[in-house]
Amino acid sequence: MMGIPCPNHRRPYNRGHHVAGHRRAGQRSCSGVTVSPPIFTYAASTSLGLIAVQRGDVAAAGRHYSAMEQYRGTMLMPNIWWTSADRILGLLAHTMGNLEQAAEHFEEALVFCRNASYRPELAWTCCDYAGLLLDPESKADRSKALTLLDESYSIATDLGMRPLMERVNLRIEQVQAQSVTATEFPGGLTHREVEVLRLIAGGKTNSEISEELVIAEGTARRHVANIYEKIGAANRAEATRYALREGLLALDEDQSSSP
Repeated sequence: MMGIPCPNHRRPYNRGHHVAGHRRAGQRSCSGVTVSPPIFTYAASTSLGLIAVQRGDVAAAGRHYSAMEQYRGTMLMPNIWWTSADRILGLLAHTMGNLEQAAEHFEEALVFCRNASYRPELAWTCCDYAGLLLDPESKADRSKALTLLDESYSIATDLGMRPLMERVNLRIEQVQAQSVTATEFPGGLTHREVEVLRLIAGGKTNSEISEELVIAEGTARRHVANIYEKIGAANRAEATRYALREGLLALDEDQSSSP
């Protein structure tokens, strides 16, 4: 029987052995000893680890890091998506505040995914690694983060990974926020909000704005609402007049918005 990769082992995985293993586990359970098959163990560790990352739970991240460290250098399949164990370990280490250890894991994940030509996971690794490099506590060069974001966005675009494309856009906004002072734009507008305001002045709908900036339409609506609140506009016409008055439109945009 042909073997397929086993995510928590480095040798081929044989389905017959897997079924037999489940039978043995069931027998041990019946005898009073409950044993979880490895596939459920690492699936639980991965899922709970990601929840700890999302919540910023340092203690939980430490526990799941210890549980998952044995899978270092492998690919995991907690559900239907092959995931680099080192990427998850990098996220957990970042949550724990171990930035150097996190960077080491992300570097290993990059090498693994490139050697395996596994582009979806490579794209996520690039994005998550960039997030580490953009951490205020990190002393890393921001240019490396931008390079990783460019690679992530390119792959995500090719593969139609829209959620990741939105995540990358958020990272890019983070870079821009770190390099652009808050007083550069009037009304306390952010760089992204100025981009949206220019599209509003160009006659774009929320749907068209979402396509232009590769963001969800709901995100576009929130940007528009925030802009209206900041500049005191009630509609698109007032927002366009504000943009013209504050000099936020280039000459060609000014002309295109004129009747």
